[in-house]
Amino acid sequence: MVRQLRWVGTASLAVGLTLGMGGCDRAEPGNPQKDEGPVVALVGEGRITRQQFEAKLAEQPSFVRARYSTPEKKKEFLDNLVRFELLVQEAKRQGLDSDPEVRAMLEKVMVQRLVKAHTESAAGATVSEDEARAYYDANVSEFVKPPRVRVSQLLLKAARGSPERAKALTQAVRLSTEIQRGESVPRAFDTAVRTHSQDTATQPQGGDLGFRTREELIAAGGEALADSAFALKAIGQLSAPIETETGIHLLMLQGRQVGLDQRFDQVKARILQRMESERRAKALDSLVQSLRDKTQVEVKDDVLAQINPETVAAPPSPTAAEPLIP
Repeated sequence: MVRQLRWVGTASLAVGLTLGMGGCDRAEPGNPQKDEGPVVALVGEGRITRQQFEAKLAEQPSFVRARYSTPEKKKEFLDNLVRFELLVQEAKRQGLDSDPEVRAMLEKVMVQRLVKAHTESAAGATVSEDEARAYYDANVSEFVKPPRVRVSQLLLKAARGSPERAKALTQAVRLSTEIQRGESVPRAFDTAVRTHSQDTATQPQGGDLGFRTREELIAAGGEALADSAFALKAIGQLSAPIETETGIHLLMLQGRQVGLDQRFDQVKARILQRMESERRAKALDSLVQSLRDKTQVEVKDDVLAQINPETVAAPPSPTAAEPLIP
């Protein structure tokens, strides 16, 4: 009985084929394949049909396919399929289809096919535009962010209109001059903060306020403080003394984050991809859990404890002397 050949996708069998071809479909005894059209070549008990030949040719890049327009070149292409099938049949005769390494590779391919088929067919795996927009609206802070600055402050407390106000302003001017006179302005500022700042919440951290938006700085110290912070351009730049209701501030710029304003249309494709990926992962988790629920799984902790990952030898790599298929 003539049997149909199987396309073989394993890397170990495909190495060295100039066209990177697989074989053809092969039916198992008692499980005949449907007719796939005219036969191009018979190889032992196998056959290569026109449909299979064309399918394999279609896998090649267009510039490669163009090389096989003449009868001679088409025979050359077919010869590669025949050569591959001859090797597959010989490998099976030698029992290599039962080799542990081959079976392990086959198991990997089967699991990949199972995961792909299950996740792609999972109900609700495709995300609609309305669902993507709802995700955008619920997570708008991820896509729309105001600019932020990170500043450190030296605060001299003195309420507006109090006798201490003028003294605090004079001291701030003096400290600013001393800080900028040093070789390292950031280091001098940090020392001044730890010595003179009266903001007990930030003084131990060198006055670091962290990243703040303009609105957050207005809430913390007023518009004058926010304006001065966002006016700083260079990292390590020191502000002039700033008057607020609380007192006199000196600010130093530590960092800046640009704003982000991504509209839904700009991120729709990314959201769709993310949501579909999450749904496929959830479908796979559900499949694995359902299999666990109906399958007994027993872990041998005593054997597991004896395994030392540091002493496990890596599998040998192919040697240069190993013959390649021309």
